[in-house]
Amino acid sequence: MKPTITKLDHSRVEIKTTVPADKFDGYRARALKSLGDRIEVDGFRKGNVPANVIEKKVGDAAVLEEMAQLAIVESYPAILAEHKIDAIGRPEIHITKIAAGNDLEFTVTTAVIPTVELADYKKIAKETNKTKIEIVADEKEVEDAIKELRQMRAHQAMHDAGVEHADHNHAAIDEKDLPELNDEFVKSLGKFENVEDFKTKLKENLAKEKENREIEKKRIAIIDGIIDGSTIDLPDMLVDFELDKMMQQFAYDISMTGMTMEDYLTRIEKTEDTLKAEWRVNAIKRAKMQLILEKIAADEKLVPNDTDVQAETQKILEMYKDQKDIAEDRVHAYVTQILTNAKVFEFLEGVK
Repeated sequence: MKPTITKLDHSRVEIKTTVPADKFDGYRARALKSLGDRIEVDGFRKGNVPANVIEKKVGDAAVLEEMAQLAIVESYPAILAEHKIDAIGRPEIHITKIAAGNDLEFTVTTAVIPTVELADYKKIAKETNKTKIEIVADEKEVEDAIKELRQMRAHQAMHDAGVEHADHNHAAIDEKDLPELNDEFVKSLGKFENVEDFKTKLKENLAKEKENREIEKKRIAIIDGIIDGSTIDLPDMLVDFELDKMMQQFAYDISMTGMTMEDYLTRIEKTEDTLKAEWRVNAIKRAKMQLILEKIAADEKLVPNDTDVQAETQKILEMYKDQKDIAEDRVHAYVTQILTNAKVFEFLEGVK
């Protein structure tokens, strides 16, 4: 029988279908075999229990449930393939009718890959790219950075000397107590020939940092414009997926401070669910952004270089070689996504 397929909101579909009684009954022998491989009956080796003994042991309801599971496992993928349904995530399955000698009826609700109707991303990028920014680090920024470095070095010296300074932060240290800015000081910071060489390179680094911040601002402006102008009926599961990633990253960041996630939540008097509720808007934006980047990459045929993907994958695998749960295929997929996203942003930044 043909299934009834109904589109729902949030990029979901509902599939109602029937397995005819004669076909459903054909799963009985396999169901009994499957059950027999799992149960233990005195006097019989596992896997060699007669069918009538299995039926008596587990009951007819259990046999019917096993038959239903086998039927659904075969029927559901076939329906997806035949009707070209791009399902994602774990489906919700409800058996609505099950009885010996009758049709099996069940309903599946699943999220599907959402249709992304893109805004005119080239126009949005072109308008954003019209803004030209001069990236220069002025003398005051250089002097402020130098002073902060001297303050930090003085603060570290207080630590090393065991000086009591609980009421101090490094910005509160008097000028007279700061190390002198001379060739010896700058050489202790890195490979610098003298003070002038240090100032020149510091100015270049500050300018580069400002440039990176401006590039990030421009990328955010472009992607925000595309998100606002695009139409995406986002599945809840993709939002939840982003929330889980955000929570895992946050937990890792917290652990780097020496605090557990549980301690942090206790301190701020919140729960994980509370945080997720607060972050949901941002998770929606992140999920939409990723779908948009993937769509643009597909439309513009933007693909990262295989050599770059492999090199970065191996670098990450080497970095985490002591962790047993690091799977190469997952790392490869992650790297591919990151490098593809970078290509899309480079493309958008180049639109004139």
